[in-house]
This record gives sequence, structure tokens and C-alpha cells, in this order.
Amino acid sequence: MTNFTPYIYGAEPKDLGRFDLDTAEMMFWLYTPIKMPGMWMETPPQQLVKYDPLLDVVRFDVIDTFGEKRWTDSYVYLSVKILHVTPDAPGNRPGWHSDGFLTDDLNYIWADRNPTEFFISDQPISVPADHKLSMELFDVAASLPLAGDHLEHAKISHLYRLDQTHIHRVSLNVESGKRAFIKVSVSDKPYAQLGNSINYDLPAHPRPSVERIAERNCPQGKM
Repeated sequence: MTNFTPYIYGAEPKDLGRFDLDTAEMMFWLYTPIKMPGMWMETPPQQLVKYDPLLDVVRFDVIDTFGEKRWTDSYVYLSVKILHVTPDAPGNRPGWHSDGFLTDDLNYIWADRNPTEFFISDQPISVPADHKLSMELFDVAASLPLAGDHLEHAKISHLYRLDQTHIHRVSLNVESGKRAFIKVSVSDKPYAQLGNSINYDLPAHPRPSVERIAERNCPQGKM
């Protein structure tokens, strides 16, 4: 049993309420660094400053829930995808998975269309410390739900806090049209995968240099 993580998967995400945001401009910012360890406030690029109210909510949720040190010691990243989506191109990677698998990362997600779907289980779901096997087991568990298990869609324009115990996927019922998806990631390690957005207002952050993994997009670059 030593190859199993101590985490139990299938938890219910934390709904932090509805937020109406400006999503008029099409854009694609991927894991944009906005805060380094030791900093209190975020420094987003000018185009993303309009999301400061959402960042305020994230900051105080981290501090109130996990303590001020967790916030000040963390890297923070902002992803904003405002794109035209279709059933064949839903805007996010499909399939059941957990963000920050094998890490203590926090991810706050928000969408105004085709909301994320969660698999919530009353049963303890343990998985091996292998990302491919974990996703296969998540798929099996969601396909063969036990008593107390259920699927639940996020509410439109609501902000949710996720950690690695939350199993989710992009919605299968994708309506074509402009979709805004925003994610704030809080991590104790830097995200430096090639293709990540560069924040020229935060030059101290390491430049992207880590090859991306085709099978799984782990922001920390882990297998």
C-alpha cells in the first residue's frame, strides 16, 4: 500500500459564490505568474488588472482557510482563456482528472459557459501515485458510481476552490460560442513549462524552460 497517496479523492469543491467579470475581450493567458514567494500583492500584466477583484477573493480565502504564511510563501498564477469553443474543441483538456495531482496546489476556477463537471463520492477513493493510472481509476469510478456518488455541474459564473482531491472534467454538453474560463493557481513551486505566458512586469520569475508532457499537463513539470 505504500504506492498509494494518503489523499482520498472525490471531495466536494468549495463554492465561493457568484462573480460577474468583464470577459468581452478574447484572450489566452496560460499560467501567467503574478506573485512570487515573499510578496503580499499580485502584479498581473495590465491586460489582466481588471481581474483584481477576483484575486482579492482568492487571496483572502487562502489566508482565512490556510493561514497567511501559505499565501506569502506561494507562487500565484492567473490563466484566462476567453475563446470560441465547440464540442470538438471545448477549451480545456477532456477526461476525469484532478488538478495538482500529488501536490498541495490550490486552484480556483470560474467559467461563464459549459461549466466544469465534478464527480463527488461518499466512498473513499484511493489511487496509486501514477497520473495515468489515477485518471483511469477516476474514469472507472465515475462510470460505475456507487451509492452516494453523483455528478454535479459547477454553477455558471461561480468561483470554486479545488485541490488535488477534487475529481472533475470539462463538460460533455458543450454549447458552441464564446466561453470564458479563469483559473488562479497557488503553488509552493514555480510553474515553468514551455508555452506558459510570460509576465514582463514580474521579471524575477523563472522563464518557461520545462518541456510539456503530452499525456498530462502538470504545471510543476512532474511526471
